[in-house]
Amino acid sequence: MRDSLTRWERLKPQYVRPLFMRALAALLMLVIISPTVIAISDGQDIKIDLEIYGEDILPTYSESVQAAFARVENLNQYSQDELEITKEWLVVTQVPEKKQVWTIPSPKFIEKVSLLPNSYIWHFNKPLEAIPKLQEALELGQIESFSPLVVSQTLQTRDNPNDPEFASQWHLENTGQTGGLSGEDINATDIWDNYRGQEVVISVVDDGLDHSHVDISPHYNSTFSYDWCNDDPDPTPNSWDEHGTAVAGVAAAVGNNSLYVSGAAWEATIAGSTLIACGTSDSVEADALSFYQNDIDIYTNSWGPSD
Repeated sequence: MRDSLTRWERLKPQYVRPLFMRALAALLMLVIISPTVIAISDGQDIKIDLEIYGEDILPTYSESVQAAFARVENLNQYSQDELEITKEWLVVTQVPEKKQVWTIPSPKFIEKVSLLPNSYIWHFNKPLEAIPKLQEALELGQIESFSPLVVSQTLQTRDNPNDPEFASQWHLENTGQTGGLSGEDINATDIWDNYRGQEVVISVVDDGLDHSHVDISPHYNSTFSYDWCNDDPDPTPNSWDEHGTAVAGVAAAVGNNSLYVSGAAWEATIAGSTLIACGTSDSVEADALSFYQNDIDIYTNSWGPSD
């Protein structure tokens, strides 16, 4: 033994330091590449690989779904009473379902959400005790999101308009009627019970506006309208110029009048500026886009190549 110590003591510092640095580097690499594990202490040291690999899940969802998650994740919007009785929580995680019971929150029951990959409903008997554990799991990377499935108030019928073509307006309420993904729309119907564009003035700067149309005329404002091509106050289009009227209908066609379609803001005031039906100068365009600027709230300019 003494002979071994003597040989070790005789090693020069320039040999010892590289050996130490290589050992330290190897240890750091093991820490970096090791998968997430948890330790269970019940008399023996057992480690469970939670199999968290690859990129995060949330960024793969659509922007509207990500925004919805960001909105419901804020626990400050819920009362203590609501959280206390909420036993179901929506969780996004890469941990396989069979191993989720080994995460820090340790849910009592797990349901997979079929429409959202890697999303699950976790059940807890004591939700208030689960919240700090969910937060810890989030900070440690075991989960990416958690939000309560709060029991909502009794639902009521939404104030949808009675216009005959409303059912085909997928951009307002997408039920999959054209083969698209149900729910992917502008979410206008969610606010129509309280707000439908009242006191908002929209100017359609386009190829004209047929203000005699029954879905336009009730909310048409002639004062805020102008024909910049003919230098007169009437934006009525040529028979072949239909784009501006269509745009006006999408924005603010009168809703709930049992006629044709509904606009997104179907109680807004609508005005028209005929501009792109002719060649104009930059100064005329500037005049159109600042016309009654203190009274007009929105200028819509759907310009582009012929479609």
